[in-house]
Amino acid sequence: MWKMLNKAYPYANNHNPGYKQKNRRKKYMKRKLLCVLLSTAMISTMISGCGSVTTTDESGNAQSSAAVASSQEAASNQSEASEATTSAAATGENADISGDITIWDWDGDTAQKYVDEFKKAYPNVNVNIQDVSWDDYIEKLQTSYVSGMDIPDIIYGEMAWRGSLYEMDILDNLEEAPYNLNREDMVDSSVPLCSDPNGNIVGVEMQVTPAGFAYKRDLAKEYLGTDDPDEVGKMISTWDDFETVGKQVSEKSGGKVKMMVSLGDVLLSTLSQNTVDYVDGDTVDITAKMKEPLAETIKLRDDGIIGNVEMYSADWYNDYASEDYIFYEAGSWCPPLVISQYDPEGSGNWAVTTPPDGSFNLGGTTLSIYKDSDNKEAAWAYIQYIFFSEKGGSYMYDLTGNYSCYEPYYSSEYSPMDKEGPVDEFFGGQSLVDYYINVAAPTAKTVAQNKYDAVVSDVWQQLLPQYMSDNSIDSDKALSMFINAVQEKEPEATIK
Repeated sequence: MWKMLNKAYPYANNHNPGYKQKNRRKKYMKRKLLCVLLSTAMISTMISGCGSVTTTDESGNAQSSAAVASSQEAASNQSEASEATTSAAATGENADISGDITIWDWDGDTAQKYVDEFKKAYPNVNVNIQDVSWDDYIEKLQTSYVSGMDIPDIIYGEMAWRGSLYEMDILDNLEEAPYNLNREDMVDSSVPLCSDPNGNIVGVEMQVTPAGFAYKRDLAKEYLGTDDPDEVGKMISTWDDFETVGKQVSEKSGGKVKMMVSLGDVLLSTLSQNTVDYVDGDTVDITAKMKEPLAETIKLRDDGIIGNVEMYSADWYNDYASEDYIFYEAGSWCPPLVISQYDPEGSGNWAVTTPPDGSFNLGGTTLSIYKDSDNKEAAWAYIQYIFFSEKGGSYMYDLTGNYSCYEPYYSSEYSPMDKEGPVDEFFGGQSLVDYYINVAAPTAKTVAQNKYDAVVSDVWQQLLPQYMSDNSIDSDKALSMFINAVQEKEPEATIK
């Protein structure tokens, strides 16, 4: 299903944690072995030197006229370089760059549109897009690296495998030359998500992906008394508030209307909000990561205010059009990709607000540069032009509705803030870019990814049906089951 959606909307698979989980689980043990083999990869560094001259200042220190001229020329050159950098940030253009770069991509049609636009500004850079399926991407990359086969110049870090990729230590630090990315230019919530274990920025997000809670306006009016996003957000500002409102809705509707479709929606939300550092070498503190999310999920299950639908099932998708649920998890990609597609008759009846306990990240894909690439400047030119510049942000927004992680874009002449988005009307005229960039992103809970995140994701989806169907499983037993399942997948790690 997600592969079909991916043809209609770019990078649908980037943001769906449930995409082909069965295939990923079958391949997991192979990937784990490869990750062990890769743990000692080299770290690349760049060293630059600088010189100094003796001058005479106002205090009478000696200085030659030649040195004065040299200093003035240097200041002038620095000013010109600064202006050029500012211009490049806006447009991402430097037509003098040339080279051949390779990208592995599972959505070649959209990538080709980006390449065609890029070529208008960089005619001397050839971009070779090679089709690699989403399922096979990280395994192919790991195998190619271990065996010394060709690695693409630009590497994708989809959220499902980003932690494993970043720990391979094969990506360049984008804050160093020749890239000189300034992390202050990133939307704040993107910085941890683009950072490796050493805190270096090694990727640029394809789009900002903070989450909100979408909701049905008519149901909100009937059961909450308002459909205003700010007011609704205040009513469910904490999970305790969410529980209280849920009980009121259940009583008023005679148990017919529930707060969300699946326990999976609750667990994924609370898990994503818990940004605790739970990994220390080979010690994995599942208790710190999962105790609170599982306790909240089990509590809401026992309250009877959450639906009993399996997450990512056909019924789960169809229930976007149901009148039995008020709230739906909604990453920034969800309104155009999922909601408007699965509730085609719902135009005008949707809005989005802040989740209980605040926004969090949901999905996403980064672009990184292989540290041994022979075409680093050309690779960076492509990434910057499309994904990290004002002009590129505008092109991407018009093409896909994606929100660039380049912060200056939103206050530039290219800003989308005054544009009507592709599904704003569907959301009752609400400006979604305003919500996701000005409300959700600045406070979204995000954390650097690690290789165990994929294991945690696999396990909660594996155990969720049992949590849903067996009410004898309390929060303590749910946690014990989780710890045991992770230990089974990671027998050499210390799981607690």
